[in-house]
Amino acid sequence: MARSLVKSVQRQFSQSRQEYRADYRGGRDTRFQSRLTGVSAAGSGADFHYRNEREFLHLRERARDYYRNSDIVGQGVRRLVANVVQEGFGLDVTTSSTDLNEHLKGKWQEWASNPDQCHSERELTFQQMERLCLSTVIVDGDVISLQLQEGSLQWIEAHRLRTPTGTNRNVVHGVLVDDITKERKEYWITKEDVGLAPVKLVREIKRMPARDDDGERFVNHISDTTRFSQTRGVSCLAPVTDTVGMHDDLQFATLVKAQMAALITIFRERELGYQSVADAATGDIDTETVGSYVKTIEGISAGLEFGGAPGEKLKGFSPEIPSETFVEHAMLILTFIAINLDLPVAVLLLDPSETNFSGWRGAVDQARLRFRQIQRWYSDAFHTPTYRWKVLQWIDEDPVVKQAFASGIDVFSHAWHRPGWPYIEPLKDAQADALQQEELLTSPRRIQAARGRDWEEVYHEIIEDNTNLITAAAAAATRLQGQGIDIEWRDVLNPTVKMERRSSETETVEGDNGTTKRTKGERARLNAPTVPHLPSRLNGNSEAN
Repeated sequence: MARSLVKSVQRQFSQSRQEYRADYRGGRDTRFQSRLTGVSAAGSGADFHYRNEREFLHLRERARDYYRNSDIVGQGVRRLVANVVQEGFGLDVTTSSTDLNEHLKGKWQEWASNPDQCHSERELTFQQMERLCLSTVIVDGDVISLQLQEGSLQWIEAHRLRTPTGTNRNVVHGVLVDDITKERKEYWITKEDVGLAPVKLVREIKRMPARDDDGERFVNHISDTTRFSQTRGVSCLAPVTDTVGMHDDLQFATLVKAQMAALITIFRERELGYQSVADAATGDIDTETVGSYVKTIEGISAGLEFGGAPGEKLKGFSPEIPSETFVEHAMLILTFIAINLDLPVAVLLLDPSETNFSGWRGAVDQARLRFRQIQRWYSDAFHTPTYRWKVLQWIDEDPVVKQAFASGIDVFSHAWHRPGWPYIEPLKDAQADALQQEELLTSPRRIQAARGRDWEEVYHEIIEDNTNLITAAAAAATRLQGQGIDIEWRDVLNPTVKMERRSSETETVEGDNGTTKRTKGERARLNAPTVPHLPSRLNGNSEAN
């Protein structure tokens, strides 16, 4: 009996152990795991999670509210955009023709710097749109730009992409996708802002084809999706909506607590048997009726004095505000918000006082890894499609570009120089760049691109500046030579180098002991006049006077 019981227990334990190892604990509902909602039993694509249009719209509006009103979120988004975009991305045209490169770059700069040409509302330059586009994607989740035939960009914000309730087609919040390939076919845009009200009829929207007849992009949908099955972008603030709300509530409650503490000043202690006509009111009196119950609400005002009940001993009101754990808890919440925006908390707060230099540098280096990823995604999603669209227009409008395209030149070849960041330790970083170039570990082009500079612009400037410098030095040397001074243009730039060079030159000297060689510096010291009343070390003569 005992033996069979032992075997039964062993068998059950072995079976339970095998079941325990055969799957993921995270797939089970336990008291430590909340029950999943918004998940299809047949498996959920990314679009399934935001299938409810009302909730999807409210999520975006809540993110916009945080951006407007939160004392942290708005400046955090601006800090991220400032680090990623900085002074803007630089265009490097890389066709096989140098003249064509300069021509295309000039046309791009002319278009990008003129709001009348690049913006449909004629208000923003390309660089301003560059910043606003990224900020919008971070907060709203996505945005679209219409590449108009007239040559400008028209921006449509995410809330205007809507699905009418009267359609049965495969439209994901305003984006018509192919039933099989999921390719974006059309964008359904409301003819005007309709707020959060549902759109009922298809005729209330304007349908924009995603591409033209040649297959070129007409609508540029800019969104940083996180899954292959995702059609619409989701706000980067979605994971921290509760956290941001908690931070705002914590700050507000602490401020109110501090205000209340400032209002109450004295507690009075009364002896037993004390008789009072009436206690003074603390503030305005109001009533609130709840059913048959009438509740009296007594307000407070500054400088309150509370009278204690007879027999009670009350102490002075001097609470510790904020509490000892407030700052630590607030920093924890801010850290959650910061890392969700891919920012170190020290960068979010512009305050590195809580860390040392090594900690600051390590955090910034890690953040820059993510910044570079965002830059590459952003240039691929926004800059490259926009430049290709403009080149296609110039092929039709500009004879130079048209001829180059007809001759077989790849007129679309280009690269974007993404902005870099200033040195944290200038000397060490500059030495590292010089060493990499000297050891042929990288090219000057890549070094300059990593610093956010265009190598062609840099070396053209270096050559131009050096040419001007040498030309001016040569002219000055010619004038001095006319006055009988033996000098070269290099000596004008650096007379010290001339003296050192000439001092090291050797000459042959015939003497009583035969032929010897000496430097010109030694000859100068021997022939230098002496000054009797000065030490020899001051007049250059090493011999005693």
